[in-house]
Order: sequence, then C-alpha cells, then structure tokens
Amino acid sequence: MNKNLSTKTFLNRSTNGFSAIELLVTLFIAMLFLSMGYSLYGTIIQSSSQNRQRSQADNIAFEYLRRYEATVTNPCAVTTPLNNVAVTGATAADLASPTVTVNITCPNSTTTVMSRVKVTVAYIDGGSSRNVYHEVYATAK
Repeated sequence: MNKNLSTKTFLNRSTNGFSAIELLVTLFIAMLFLSMGYSLYGTIIQSSSQNRQRSQADNIAFEYLRRYEATVTNPCAVTTPLNNVAVTGATAADLASPTVTVNITCPNSTTTVMSRVKVTVAYIDGGSSRNVYHEVYATAK
C-alpha cells in the first residue's frame, strides 16, 4: 500500500513553472528569430542604399541628357563633349567617384538631321563599378 500511495501522489502532483529544457528551446527559437530579423534588416538597409545611389546617378544622367539634347546641330555632328568628367555638387553627395560621359552620334547615315545623345554616369558601389545610361534621339531646334 505504501508503494501505491507514493505512485498515486507522484501522478497527482502538479508542477509550476518551466523546465530547463523548455526554457532552452524557447531561448533557441527566440535567438533564431532575432538573427533572421537582423539579417533581413541588414539586407533592407543595403538595398535601400543601393537604390538611393542608383536614383542619384539616374538624376545626374537625366540632367546632363536634357542639357546636351539642346546642343545638337543640323547636320548631325559626332562629338564627345564630356569623357569621364568628375561630377561634383549636392546631386552626387552619396555617390563614390561619379563620372559622366556624353556621346552625340548620328544613328542614321541617310538622315543627317537626327542625333542620338547618350549619357553614361559611372560610380562605385561597394567596391564594384556601376553604370547608369540614358539616351534620346533629338533634332536641332
């Protein structure tokens, strides 16, 4: 009877709190979620920085495109007004070593009134070179 009584008491006993294994599993899962969240945060920040730089390079290229689109001549003349010229100022604040190249070419040898203006902005992002291109076909005004 003594044996049955101790088994019965053991089975009816309730436990309060968490065991060490439950706490370790919970901490491991929480650590896993935190590390995944931190990794995702880093990726978002890097992507945001790259998009901001690409947007600034895009704005610079569009500005130069509009500026040199107004300079095309009739008949078309092949020129390179700018070749790897450093860009300075507030528009290039977040870009590392931005340069701009402007090429004006004659795309069609039979029609000499149309010119193609191509602007290339090159910059360095994370150790690698990036380029943004814009081009437009224009006629002399």
